[in-house]
Amino acid sequence: MDRVKKTSSPAADLTDDLIVEILSRLPAKSICRFKCVSPHWRSLITDRANRRKLPQTLSGFFRHTVGQDGHNEPISVPVFYSIVSGLGEEEKHVRDPSLSFLPGCYKTIIPKDCCNGLLLCLCWKGSPKDESNYVVCNPATEKWVILPQSDQASQLFVRHVGFDPAVSSHFHVFSVLEGLDGYTTGVDVYSSEAKAWSYKENGWADETVLYEPSVFLNGMMHFVSCEFTIVALDTQGKSWRTIPLLQTMGYEDYFYGNCAIIGQSQGHLHYLNVRERDASTLSVWTLSNYCSGEWLFKYNINIFQLFGWKDVINQRQWDYTLVAIHPECSLIFYILHHENMLLSYDMDHGKVHVIRKLKEHYYGATYIPYVPLFTESLVDHE
Repeated sequence: MDRVKKTSSPAADLTDDLIVEILSRLPAKSICRFKCVSPHWRSLITDRANRRKLPQTLSGFFRHTVGQDGHNEPISVPVFYSIVSGLGEEEKHVRDPSLSFLPGCYKTIIPKDCCNGLLLCLCWKGSPKDESNYVVCNPATEKWVILPQSDQASQLFVRHVGFDPAVSSHFHVFSVLEGLDGYTTGVDVYSSEAKAWSYKENGWADETVLYEPSVFLNGMMHFVSCEFTIVALDTQGKSWRTIPLLQTMGYEDYFYGNCAIIGQSQGHLHYLNVRERDASTLSVWTLSNYCSGEWLFKYNINIFQLFGWKDVINQRQWDYTLVAIHPECSLIFYILHHENMLLSYDMDHGKVHVIRKLKEHYYGATYIPYVPLFTESLVDHE
């Protein structure tokens, strides 16, 4: 009997260019798994030249820490916490976490927001003092652009960056403005294409108060409001949308602790909240139909089981903080304060994973999710 000839895998006959072209059409989650196929595939995926063509996923979090300069004056500097274990020098998604490639006149750099690889920072000059700029940069390519001052700067509440490289190479920055009574008066939107700000008066309810979490999805920036709604605005300032929450999605006063955050995961808007009358339960909802505003309940997470606390009611404000939801899979990230740990929780399998010990304590600093972008974004705006 003749031996049946063993044939090699069909993939072995593919050229490197074809492999990269095929991988570029897959979701980022699959790209991460395919690093384990072989050493050759891993080198292809991690090669900096190929990264420009491949989708990327969450690699870590930016935040700022307070220190002192050579004259013992307080300064804030950015730091980056990677969530990728065993990351080698050739695979680092942030070559310069301190963002020292930004202009040397900046003494203090505070990351404020990030969207699809572009990081928005508030930068204070060393001289003259008390002068600052908002800067949008790409930490992966070390490109940056300084935003011009807005005529509405005196009313500024908070700024967020919106960017979708699949739609356009241009980005937008949303400045939410509020009056002395705390209500939103309007939104100033910066367009990198027009290189100018455009102010629009508030198109939501008159007494709208917004909170810090935001999500850029489907060309619109989304915020949580104190009216138990999610409100959204497009990049042109023409479409103002209000998405009601279900009665069961209610939350208590934001200033009392972990109540609600929003995030984008697997192409859908997600909403996480602590139940109004049961602080031991963290609930997760997804906007299953974006056009109709239909919410779908996904998970109930038992805080007692997750953390092993005896009294969540008294400890929830201090012992943990929700950070983000993973953009590609059912993971939430949170900080366990008394352990000073960054952890993740797999909502599909109910598993906790310790990511790393944090060097600095939380102290209310925002942890900003970062997905690297290796294309030459901002090159036309530098």
